[in-house]
Amino acid sequence: MNASSERMVFVVQKRHELFDLMPFSIALTWRQDKNVDVDLYFMYDAVELLREDFLAGHQDLLEILNSLLADGAIVYACGFCSRACELSAKDYHPDVQVANRQIFHSLMTQRRPVYW
Repeated sequence: MNASSERMVFVVQKRHELFDLMPFSIALTWRQDKNVDVDLYFMYDAVELLREDFLAGHQDLLEILNSLLADGAIVYACGFCSRACELSAKDYHPDVQVANRQIFHSLMTQRRPVYW
């Protein structure tokens, strides 16, 4: 990303097995084709998409997540949502960061949020 690129955070709030790949694909397209500096923030039950054991059974999601991470995207799981789903950092893909209130506030004030 260059200094002039738009800064966004893609907030993924839901999941549906038919469309689970879509927010990952959109974010990768924005990063690679539109030069948008976009990070991803997963909330509610969408945090389940980032579980390492879930990704092991969904190679398409794992591949695109790895592509996003390799391209410099930061992927966050909501800390409150993680606790509500009884998940912790050790349950997620190793490069997923569990966010706290300060991270959430920073993302929402320094980047334009787009909700899924």
